This record gives sequence, structure tokens and C-alpha cells, in this order.
Amino acid sequence: MLVKELGIEMNMLEVLRHDLHKIRAPGAPSHREALHDKVALRADGFAAWISRNFLRDKFENHLYRKSFIFPARNLKNTRTLANARRVETVKLFKESDPMKLHTAVLNSKLLNLYSEAREFPYTSLKYHILLVAALYYNFKSGYDLKDLYLCENIPVESPFQVIYHNNGRKWAILPRYSHESLSKIYSKFHTTWERRKTQSIGGDSQIFAELLTTIGSWSVALATIEDFFFLMD
Repeated sequence: MLVKELGIEMNMLEVLRHDLHKIRAPGAPSHREALHDKVALRADGFAAWISRNFLRDKFENHLYRKSFIFPARNLKNTRTLANARRVETVKLFKESDPMKLHTAVLNSKLLNLYSEAREFPYTSLKYHILLVAALYYNFKSGYDLKDLYLCENIPVESPFQVIYHNNGRKWAILPRYSHESLSKIYSKFHTTWERRKTQSIGGDSQIFAELLTTIGSWSVALATIEDFFFLMD
């Protein structure tokens, strides 16, 4: 493992766990106290910026995310259900190996039930965390947002660069360009999506692909893609 990777791994647990206060985990530090690394703070700020530009709406005091295409998730949850799921979610973050924790977050269906911020209920806590991790890794490696591309099914330098993995599709944020399957990272997801040379969602899914051209928020778009494939399974 590279020395650079070792240094990044030391702080990645902090990055992956920095939003535990949003699920009201016992003893979780506040957002201001959760991140000490300046690069991690910058990555968190950028991830919030590209994910909170969509349907701002106060959602009372609920932890759970609203979904475009999964209305059952928009119902109010009982206190018992919320507490049970919160315990399960907190348990997920007890993993102390950053690589294993990142994999657990990436594969978690439960974590995608939570919004990244109550004022932005369509956002996803899961994808906010993955975006922060990917941006942090790339920023720590010396790259800036202007250097980064959305990549599909292309070998990664580190698993921390992966932001979505499902049904044979793996998206990562990488600092290199290829004509086959990359597009520049733009602040609004739909701009990045529209500039893709090949949309691998097609056929019966064309209507859904069109929906993605209207979504500005990265975490909302990624969460909606996960919802879509959950319903298709």
C-alpha cells in the first residue's frame, strides 16, 4: 500500500463517521467537532454543495429520506421503527477498518433511508458520505474539483473513490479522462449526466434516464438510481 494511501486511511474513519450525529447515534460529536482535517472539511463542504441544491423543504423532525419513486418510504415512521433502524445503522459504523466500513456503507440499503439534512429531505446520507470520502481521497491526493471526472466501470486507484455500485454499474470519481465513459464533474448532477457519451440505462428505462436529466443534486440522483433498481429487482 502506498504511503499516501496509509495517510489517507488514518483519517478516513473520521470522514466515514462524521455524520453520525444526523442519525442521533449515542455520544456522536457535533458536525463542527466530527472533522478535524481541513481537507476533509473542504470535501464535506463540496459534497453538501453539490447535493443540497434540490427541493429544499422542511421535513419536520424526521430522519428519513423522501423518495421520488418509492412513495412507501415517504410515510411517517413510528418511534419504535426509527429506534430499531437507528440501532442497526449505528452498529454498521462500529467497524474500525476504513476499507471494510466504506464497503459496508456502499452496500447498505438501510443507510439510504436517511436524508443528509432534514431541510433537504430528498438527499441521501449514504451518498453524501460516499461523496465526501471520494472527494477527500482525491483532494488529499493533490487534485481539485476541476480535475475530477465521473467514471463508470473503470479501474480505481482506491476503493474510496467509488460512489455507487449496483447491478454491474460502478461509478467512481477519478482524476483522469477517457473518451469511453467519463464526464466532467459539474456542480449539478444533470449537467454531468447529460454530457455522458453513453447512457447505459436504456430501453424500458429511458423514462427514468430522462428523469435524471432534471435532478441537480448528486445525492438525490444516486439515491433515486438505487431506489429504481431496488424496485426493478
